[in-house]
Amino acid sequence: MLCEPSVLRVRIAVRRCTIEDGTAVRSSATGGVVSGPERRRGRDPRTRVSVAVVVAVVVAVSALWGAGVASDGPVPRPGGGAVVPAQHQSSTTGPDDDAAPGPDTLRELLAAMTGSATADPLDLAPGSLLVDREGEDDLTLSWALLDTDDGRWTGSADAATTRFEAESTIKAWLAADTLRAAAQAGRPVTAAQRADISAAVRASDDDAAERLYRALGRDASTARLDEECGVEVSTSRPGWWSYTQIAALDAARILACVRDRAPEWPGGDALLADLDAVTPDGRSGVRPALPGVVAEKNGWTLHGAAGWNVHCVLVWADRALAVLTTYPAERGVEYGWAVCRDVAGDVLSAS
Repeated sequence: MLCEPSVLRVRIAVRRCTIEDGTAVRSSATGGVVSGPERRRGRDPRTRVSVAVVVAVVVAVSALWGAGVASDGPVPRPGGGAVVPAQHQSSTTGPDDDAAPGPDTLRELLAAMTGSATADPLDLAPGSLLVDREGEDDLTLSWALLDTDDGRWTGSADAATTRFEAESTIKAWLAADTLRAAAQAGRPVTAAQRADISAAVRASDDDAAERLYRALGRDASTARLDEECGVEVSTSRPGWWSYTQIAALDAARILACVRDRAPEWPGGDALLADLDAVTPDGRSGVRPALPGVVAEKNGWTLHGAAGWNVHCVLVWADRALAVLTTYPAERGVEYGWAVCRDVAGDVLSAS
């Protein structure tokens, strides 16, 4: 049986990737089922963050494991998720000693489903790869994973359409645009500008970001994202950088653009060093799980009774990940960081 990627919906769960105390660990593929409530509000997000990956597919499982039975359409997913057996079991005579072993990893499962030996989660249509926190009560969650080399991406179904206030994630662009302006004018970045860039990026200093924003012509700077990075943004409140409206895919593309373009401009290397050294209060906890040099710029704002916006954006190697969230005020900022870690763990397990 061959399934088109556009109709696949894969629920992440059997393989675990744990982000705990700044360390990423992968365990064996034989983990069993972890139910949704384990990740819900009753759990302290500051303790151990575990990502479980239960593979539940909307195609007949027997067809995936070589049973030879074609499926005419999707089958209902069991309420508690499905445990995928290590190898195909005969429905009438018990274990089949001659049966080929089933997929051991999510990538192998995707390959079996798509008929491709090199199936890549980035080839799945948005909304096909479901992370465990999706559907959580009163949580608006949108995420995108981008290949920074070829532009392929996947993510939540609304990754390119649902817009959020950018919050402090946009500071990375304000810093980069300051470097661009200096290069265009044929002058070096001033010491004052350099200090503001470092403060805005590393410490997420609002006053420093405001000075950069005003010097760049306010919304004229965010409008330049279209020309410089191919990302068209809007604003819900002109004259306020934090109200720049972006989708998860926009956020991933913007930080990837900053990372890739910065070396062209004076002070670019220093900006990249800033993005790899944000202060502890601005870290989501995802950074230690990623290899090599990482660009990270997060945003977090409590909008009174409207609740929290907590956004995490990271770029490393040839990948960019953006996780954008909105949720009730009483859950606190740590809840948002935990969501970012959980989504990142799920996505890393699938990649």
